Amino acid sequence: MKAAYLYVAPLVIAIVGIGILPLGHAFYISLTDFSALRPEPEFVGLRNYQDFLTAPFFWNSVQVTTIFVVGTVVTEFLVGLYLALLMFGEVRGKKVFDKILFAPIAISPIVMGVLYSPNVVLDDLNTLLYYGLCISPICSDNTGVFLNTALPVVYYGMMILSDVFVWGPLMMLVILAILNNIPKEHFEAADVSGATSFQIFRRITFPAVIHSPILAAMIVLRAVDNFRAYEIPYTWSFWLFQERLGAPVDTFSVVMFKLLSSVDFPLSQIAAIGILLTVFSVTTAVVVMKALTKSWEGIR
Repeated sequence: MKAAYLYVAPLVIAIVGIGILPLGHAFYISLTDFSALRPEPEFVGLRNYQDFLTAPFFWNSVQVTTIFVVGTVVTEFLVGLYLALLMFGEVRGKKVFDKILFAPIAISPIVMGVLYSPNVVLDDLNTLLYYGLCISPICSDNTGVFLNTALPVVYYGMMILSDVFVWGPLMMLVILAILNNIPKEHFEAADVSGATSFQIFRRITFPAVIHSPILAAMIVLRAVDNFRAYEIPYTWSFWLFQERLGAPVDTFSVVMFKLLSSVDFPLSQIAAIGILLTVFSVTTAVVVMKALTKSWEGIR
């Protein structure tokens, strides 16, 4: 029995040293007034949290982060499901396509923010739509700008597509693995019964995917990862010339970076946002897992 504790001791020490202790220290700092202007921490209790609850830039970051997380996770699932259905079964050149589609994961998110920037994508697309296809712009000034980066639907859409381009193929591989584990007898029985492709998808394929614990774990991981998204939103804050707090693309991580770059360096406020971000991430993970667990119990 003692030997078993010795085996798990290094892991417990690593979790405490790397995760719990820094989190505890960050929580303590968030309860103080600690910045470059006040190098000696002064205990202020929950004042930092109360200030955030009344700060417009904080609620703006809640909205932006929520839109980004929900938009990316839902779109990644839909794109991954579509690609997995295309690759399911005996597809010629399947291994080659797998490797090609999986390649974007090796690209840094900051690079994707640049590749999907107005200068790279939207300028060429606007030129094609306006001059090539002679489509009238949606802007009233008739400048030939069809997709205006000042519109939320444009910059949110491009931010989401940037992330989906990187992680959509990984979702595809996860869903493809789930599809490959569905017993072939189910498809054969449905085919013999004269079921259409849509009926097979609705009664067999989609329920197997949506109720899979593997997919649930993947969705939780992607949601938690996108809660701390920084590179792509920060790149778009640069394209939109938004250096102030409360910019239209300020996620939690971007707000933390802007505070970190400020003159007074308010470390206590940064720590408070970090703690709130941790709470939101863990709460989302628990809620999603509980909801999916109930769905598993319902099909047993």
